[in-house]
Amino acid sequence: MELSERLKVIKSLVPNGARLLDIGSDHAFLPIALLKDGAISEAVVTDINKGPLERGRENFARLFPGAKVSFVLSDGFDKVEQGAADVASICGMGGLLISDILRRAGQKAKEMLLLLQPMSHQNELRRYLWSNGFCIEDELFAVEGDKAYVIFKVRFCGTQTEFSYSDLYLGKHRPQTAEFKLYLKKQLVAAEKRLLGLRHRGDDTSQECALIDEIKKIGF
Repeated sequence: MELSERLKVIKSLVPNGARLLDIGSDHAFLPIALLKDGAISEAVVTDINKGPLERGRENFARLFPGAKVSFVLSDGFDKVEQGAADVASICGMGGLLISDILRRAGQKAKEMLLLLQPMSHQNELRRYLWSNGFCIEDELFAVEGDKAYVIFKVRFCGTQTEFSYSDLYLGKHRPQTAEFKLYLKKQLVAAEKRLLGLRHRGDDTSQECALIDEIKKIGF
């Protein structure tokens, strides 16, 4: 079983001996890999649909029978007991959906290390986190094919974080890696497209122009 580049990065962020909650686990490859390596003590695997949850159960039975794992049919944290895990991974969902999952989770999410991998609306997820007392401790990047993905390492800190428009799209952690530079290229293309729309409508372009200038200043 080979993990995707995204899951490899997430796996590297899970503290040794932790109890993992994998939300929207689908195939359950992440908790299987962590348990097989002895990196975590136990796992809770959840999904909103029975089919993906059953696939995860079947993969555990095939690849790591006897593992200390439980399966919960749940929309996000809804059916997960408070204190059931130390770390929660939420991967492969849109940033708006992840934000909604965290909002509904309340105290449950605030007690865990959160490893988040949004497929879209990364800017809106950053906005939600910074505006609601969550600190993004780090951002790491992974490339699969010609696509760059960002992974957030997040904890609840209880204080709001100030941010600029550029921070929403580029984050505050900007490693000089090939993965981040590909992410920058994608952000530049998207920003230039938004700029055309703003100019066409006659709207203010100052923030978008500042973002584009900042991307070009960082360079590829």
